[in-house]
Amino acid sequence: MNRKARWWGLALVALVASCKCGSESDPTGTGGSGEPPPLVEVTTPEGGEPVSLAIIEAFTRREETPPRTSFVTSEELVVRARVTGGEAGLVDRIKWTVTPVGTRTGPAEPATATGAELTFRGKSAQSVAGSRDPNPPLEYEVLGVLDLEDGRGLEVKLPPSSFLRQDETDTLRQEYVDYDTDFQPTLANIRVPGNTTLNRGNYTLVAEETPGDLDKLLQDVDAELNKLLKDDVQVVPVGTVTRSPATVVVSAGGSVLMLGPLGDTTPSGDDVCAGLRVGGLCAGPILAGPNRRADTTANNRVATVSVEPFITSAFRNPQRNRFIGSGSINSRHTRGRALDIDPRSMVVPGRDARQLMCLVELAGIRVVGEEDSFTENGPVTFLDCNDPAADHVHIQR
Repeated sequence: MNRKARWWGLALVALVASCKCGSESDPTGTGGSGEPPPLVEVTTPEGGEPVSLAIIEAFTRREETPPRTSFVTSEELVVRARVTGGEAGLVDRIKWTVTPVGTRTGPAEPATATGAELTFRGKSAQSVAGSRDPNPPLEYEVLGVLDLEDGRGLEVKLPPSSFLRQDETDTLRQEYVDYDTDFQPTLANIRVPGNTTLNRGNYTLVAEETPGDLDKLLQDVDAELNKLLKDDVQVVPVGTVTRSPATVVVSAGGSVLMLGPLGDTTPSGDDVCAGLRVGGLCAGPILAGPNRRADTTANNRVATVSVEPFITSAFRNPQRNRFIGSGSINSRHTRGRALDIDPRSMVVPGRDARQLMCLVELAGIRVVGEEDSFTENGPVTFLDCNDPAADHVHIQR
């Protein structure tokens, strides 16, 4: 099964595990219609009347979000119980034990407590060596025990559906806690990308400092690249007779970094290409030719392109980022703010791989500025865009 597809099965469990399992109500009540139904409850007779021990709430304490049982280790987990029947003060004698589930979950802090409410934080034992697979979720089992006077006891354990277990969102968020990154995503920073090409991480989700920014960055780069491929200037209107066959009727657009101007027009009639040819097509200015008439319309090659099929990396979670050899735990890729594009196999009439690399870098410069659009080989080697060893353009906000 595909590693990402496995998350859809986990998501079904997480829907239960992350449900609203109670609200912050008085845990010491002795019954009544206003109390939430228990998550689990056990009863035994004591002195002629039943005594019940129930876990009534389990949630992660978060500001301005509905209670849920998923978590990251920077957040506080709360479990509350009540005792019905028996002598006064029994609820204060509940003994709690928190047990990690699986080898990647560290011991709870604290792991034991007494009273009606258990409050603790989890601890991660996840590796930070880098991986191309999703981390297993952290989860804890909670046991509450009430010892009665006659030596008998009541014992309650959260059922499997109510384990304090990370869903996919928080498993991804936990990586940022484990790596101690500058960007610590909240729930609002996590989303399913509208364009799966922009997700090169280990999960079905991405984390973005500004949600939707990757889509916007792709759109902006596409727009600027297509402007660059249609920026020749009509110097002399079509049909106009000029004074000389050498009159420039269409001039190439602006300079493309160290390559200089690159024309985007094919001569018509007896007009003449006066510059470089690439793949048999004109890449320079166009002259009026023997008849001295302007026969050529500027930008007459129909070439609307998108860099999307040539994206080699976009969002990367911290584990994936380290796995591929990135030198920064705070990479813009982990913050949903960077694209890597390899345009060498892009088919554009009159353009070779070297020119395409420079055109994409220049499109990026127009979107994000010169400091944040550059050409590389691998994750850490910076090159000129016309260097034959260049394998992608990195563009970041």
